Amino acid sequence: MPGFRHGMDTTTRALILAAAALLPALPAAAQTDPNLIWKGDFEDGSSSLTGHCSAGQNQWCDLQTIRPQQIQVVTDPVAQGKYAVRFEVKFGDVYSTYSDSRSVMTGPESLWESEGSEKWYRWQALWPQDWVGSYPKWDELSNPSARSWAGSLIVWHHDANGGVEKGSAPFYLGADDNNIWLCLTDQATSECRENLVLAPLQRNHWHDFIMHAKWSSNPSVGYLEIWIDGVLALPKHFAQNMYPGMRNYLIVGLYRNGYIGDPNLLYPNGTHVYGTNGAPGVAYLDGFMDATTQASLLGERPWGTSPDAGVQSDAGTGTDAGTPTPDPAPIPRPAQADSGTPAKTGLAAIGYPAGCTTGGAQLAWLALPLLAGALIRQRRPM
Repeated sequence: MPGFRHGMDTTTRALILAAAALLPALPAAAQTDPNLIWKGDFEDGSSSLTGHCSAGQNQWCDLQTIRPQQIQVVTDPVAQGKYAVRFEVKFGDVYSTYSDSRSVMTGPESLWESEGSEKWYRWQALWPQDWVGSYPKWDELSNPSARSWAGSLIVWHHDANGGVEKGSAPFYLGADDNNIWLCLTDQATSECRENLVLAPLQRNHWHDFIMHAKWSSNPSVGYLEIWIDGVLALPKHFAQNMYPGMRNYLIVGLYRNGYIGDPNLLYPNGTHVYGTNGAPGVAYLDGFMDATTQASLLGERPWGTSPDAGVQSDAGTGTDAGTPTPDPAPIPRPAQADSGTPAKTGLAAIGYPAGCTTGGAQLAWLALPLLAGALIRQRRPM
């Protein structure tokens, strides 16, 4: 009867309202945000690492490894949720036809960026207490100041529109022995056109990054802004951050020159340059997100380290307005490394004589999937 139905609706509505008053609000992470494009937070466990290659899929697409220990989903340490990823690279981790050592992976088609696109990104990165950020340069052992980098962690690489990707990627971010650094590469020379120190490295600490990028080959159009642990580390910095006529795609993980860790390389006095265990390098990544607004990233996780992260953040700046509040004294943005760190003048100076490969010619650095609809084909260097 109509009267009975109306009574049921009223009672049901009252019960729902009462229950809503008693229960906590739905967490932001459980809500659907149309401005959040992609999440690579590893919360699908080991299945997060491969197979998610179509546009609109969360988690990761493909990896380049030769042994299972190189990339592993772990439960400790984590920055958010239940899982993070551990990257390990050591001597001999040479994938396919490449001459460098690598433990890297890439995301789905949603992460490919075209000229003029504007995006917000977030991730957490941890370099452990025993992180070695630079190594003796294998071909200049008589020069103690000659060092080779230990590997970037975040790369936006260039897509050559069906051709072979030659030279160095436009964007590298990593850590040396003392600092978190950013390299913006000159396409003609494959060296760092700009090498920026973003923040001091805190070992065994989850650094929380937010990056705002407008991708462009025009230096008056393209720009980057980067916050680390809630502090404005890179104020809006106009620069070319992609190459003309190409797209950028995201790569994460560790790679370095293939000579590093060679147990057979000796100093003139007979001692081992890198030891005898392959000089393993390890770093962790968690919580990667891609969005069209900054508020979407903060809605998923406010500034600050979650209770289950294992490492407490002491640098975050809280906010409830959807925008990170710059620290009153933001970290300076010097033009080069400070005097306590060997200055990097380009990729050649930090271990790569020509582009990102260790051979004489500038071969392709990575042959990662080109996506066309739902089909994937693997490109190989020529």
